[in-house]
Amino acid sequence: MRKTQEIQGNLARLLATENLLVEHKQVSTASFDVDKRVLTLPLWNRASDTVYTMLVGHEVGHALFTPNDFAFTDDCPKAYVNVTEDARIEKLMKRKFPGLTKDFYKGYQELNEDDFFCIANEDLTKMTLIDRINLHYKIGAYALLPFDDAETPLRDAVGDAETFDEAVAAAIAIYEFSKEQQEKKQQTSVPAKPQGSDAPSSGEQETKQEQKPESGGEEGEGEQQEEEESRPWFTDSDPEEDHRADRDHDQADLDTPSYEYADPDINNVTTQRNFDNAAENLIDKEATSPEYVTFPKFDMSKIITPNKALWEKAEEYWSEYYADRIEEGMDIFGETDSNFVKFCNDTAKDVNYLVKEFECKKSASSYARSTTSRTGVLDTKKLHQYKFSEDIFKKVTRTPDGKNHGLVFLLDWSGSMSGEIFDTVKQIINLAQFCKKVGIPFDVYSFVTDASHNQFFGLPTDAEYKDIPDHQTRNEGEFWVDKRFKLVNLLTSEGNNKYFKHQCHMLFRVASYWQDRSYYAFRPNPPHFLGLGGTPLNDALVVMHQYLGEWQRKQGVEKSHLIILTDGESQCIGRTTGPEESPYFQHVYPRTLGYNTIIRNKGRYYNGIHNANTSATSGLIRILRDSYPECSILGFRICQPRALSYYLRVLDAWDHIDEYNKVFKRDKSVVVKNSPYTELYVIKSNSYDQDVHMEVAEEATKSQIKSAFKKTLKSKGVNRKMLSAFAGQIA
Repeated sequence: MRKTQEIQGNLARLLATENLLVEHKQVSTASFDVDKRVLTLPLWNRASDTVYTMLVGHEVGHALFTPNDFAFTDDCPKAYVNVTEDARIEKLMKRKFPGLTKDFYKGYQELNEDDFFCIANEDLTKMTLIDRINLHYKIGAYALLPFDDAETPLRDAVGDAETFDEAVAAAIAIYEFSKEQQEKKQQTSVPAKPQGSDAPSSGEQETKQEQKPESGGEEGEGEQQEEEESRPWFTDSDPEEDHRADRDHDQADLDTPSYEYADPDINNVTTQRNFDNAAENLIDKEATSPEYVTFPKFDMSKIITPNKALWEKAEEYWSEYYADRIEEGMDIFGETDSNFVKFCNDTAKDVNYLVKEFECKKSASSYARSTTSRTGVLDTKKLHQYKFSEDIFKKVTRTPDGKNHGLVFLLDWSGSMSGEIFDTVKQIINLAQFCKKVGIPFDVYSFVTDASHNQFFGLPTDAEYKDIPDHQTRNEGEFWVDKRFKLVNLLTSEGNNKYFKHQCHMLFRVASYWQDRSYYAFRPNPPHFLGLGGTPLNDALVVMHQYLGEWQRKQGVEKSHLIILTDGESQCIGRTTGPEESPYFQHVYPRTLGYNTIIRNKGRYYNGIHNANTSATSGLIRILRDSYPECSILGFRICQPRALSYYLRVLDAWDHIDEYNKVFKRDKSVVVKNSPYTELYVIKSNSYDQDVHMEVAEEATKSQIKSAFKKTLKSKGVNRKMLSAFAGQIA
């Protein structure tokens, strides 16, 4: 059913040649809001594909041809205009898309066979003119409907209408004719007055009483009834609301004839009312209406904590917090700084290895894309081969230029990363050094939801939530990102090598706090605004939807890579709702994404979002890959062996659980191909360490040296395997 909804939604947008908003809801019939450009389709479970296509074609006809700036006439009931306009737009749709003709024919035939119009046992000659005209243009091809000579021109005027005004004029003419015919019938039914008597008969009195509602004060009441019983395609309200009066008063009853009365009501189109009521039986009563979510617009200046301001504030914090120790001449970062120098020296080989891998794979890729062509100029070195070879001309090999690359890192800065943050930061510094060496622009961000970053935006740290300036639009149905959400720029390629090394040094200081504390008696605290928190990964992905495009344009890159490093699932994300969804709020507020959420983006609809964390993450990654085809999204997931199976189930990789578990147990890492990511590198927790040099005691035996050497090679193998796969993706 969901697949059918997606197909019909895409069909509607294609037919309309515009990015219509298509929504499937618990409504009785399809409708189109010509002002908001929203096509609403019912959640049917019994309708065939042909009927569904017919309805989509019909409503798209209103989108294309029904004006949204019309003024309704009081000269005839709205239901009459519905009929004439329906006939007009269906004619124009079949003219514009001839392939729809068959769908309209078969669709109405199918519905008529199910007696949706309730005419199986009816005398067609007793129907009102507007009812017969309605049936004529819907099922007239296989239901011969009677029209006399006076009615035929009115019927044909409906079919000849090319504009909305002509359709309205035809509706008015039909209504005026119907009133005249009803008046004549009433007059002929009055008994003859006895000769010599001036008193009116009782029948004449009744006739006059019956005629009164058609003029004067009762006219407004009739118009109100007509409005309640009309179709909803030119209203701004929920289509279900438009049909509520019909359902309350006239339930579809296929066993009771609709025209048992002597004088049919000319103010209503009974066949269409019956059709709308019968359509309710097609609705899937068990289905829930999906929630539709779109992306908001962000002010990035209110989200990104700048790199330079961050580290200046960090140094200021340390100098103030440890002022008394510094005055005593204590070098609070002495040991940490020496460890940083040692780390840079130890990992230089790994960085150079990564650079070499990148250059080799880049060259191989360029060679694979190279083309060779003959110049037409003789190669004098091959002239002696002219008798047995035609290949005696000089050749030119052209190697296409590669695309400029750029990298954006998203680092999980949550409390659960405390045991891995030090090794993860070291790996990121390695990758950043690689990017700096090969000239690839990059930015490294941690994602947090923390009010302590208010100070970077001119606000006190303890500012109330309402006083924090908003960073996004808050339109109903958009993703809700907390105003306290921040992207903290830890490292950037902007600036010279000296400043780059300074950034790495500062980040190393912060990360060192979370290494194994049992080895140190004292370790400086990180600044309070760099403390660990939650995991707003989904919020970061929503922001990336806008940020990646802006970043690519700023850096002048053609191909980008988004690198996500995390150890767990994202916290839930919400959508913006309005006061109408709750009697307790008079303003917009967040509501967690629920089951059956559909994300709308650039004319595409992404379903399968069943919760606000794991499936939302997968959906957001898919959208990013579709929105930025030149962007690969690489995931680094730190994972315990016992948690790998669960994580693979989250990724819907059920068929590969045993395979990946086997590789993960053997190599302490595995590259997952069939996931929302372009590639996902799952790494065993505590195996991320870059310290791979061999350490043995002075009096170690040959066996101990051999064991240490094997351990070193294995550690290098895990690390370099990941680096090699990563370099391949970048190249």
